[in-house]
Amino acid sequence: MKTTSLFILPTMAILSHTAVAFAPSPTALSFKTPSSHIILQQAVDDDANAITNTNKMVTSRRDYLLQNTALVASSLFLASGQANASGGATAGGAYLLSAKQRYNERVTKGVKAFLDLEGGSVSAVNDFFTSEEVGGWKDASSAGYLLSNAFRRSSSTAPDSLPSVKKWKAFAKEAETMAKYASKKKTNDTFESYKKALVLLDEYLEAVELPPAIEMRSL
Repeated sequence: MKTTSLFILPTMAILSHTAVAFAPSPTALSFKTPSSHIILQQAVDDDANAITNTNKMVTSRRDYLLQNTALVASSLFLASGQANASGGATAGGAYLLSAKQRYNERVTKGVKAFLDLEGGSVSAVNDFFTSEEVGGWKDASSAGYLLSNAFRRSSSTAPDSLPSVKKWKAFAKEAETMAKYASKKKTNDTFESYKKALVLLDEYLEAVELPPAIEMRSL
């Protein structure tokens, strides 16, 4: 029995030492897995941050759209006002602007040549009305009508109903009467008609936004 006791005691000592040797260290046991409560709170916080960032993006986008909408509306309002002030031509004034660029110079040259007839001869009058060049009656007559036709508020408006076209036709009619007198060498009648035409010319120039005859002479 004594022999058995002696054998058991060393064995127990060895086992005890082994257990201590293989026991987890305090450092290894210090790690703790996050609880479900902590994980849930982190998820809630992440969702809240995502919602906040999304709201900021939506607000920024909405402000951008509102600002640009206001800018476009303001631009359209200004363009509309400018079109009305210049005769309300179609396409927001683009047609009128294009017509002015094409015809203003030709009309101006024709008007200046017509003004130069004052105090001249019947021969000079005939030359003016038969000339094929820019500055002669044929070119000025064509450009003058086309320019007057550009002053419209709607593309569906009949040309003959436009005030500018009516003013042009009144002037052109008197100018052609003058040309008939000149072709017959009726000097007095020619220049009496010329005086009447000058009055009608000023009314036309005003309708198409060109300077009056007195200013045209100095151009």
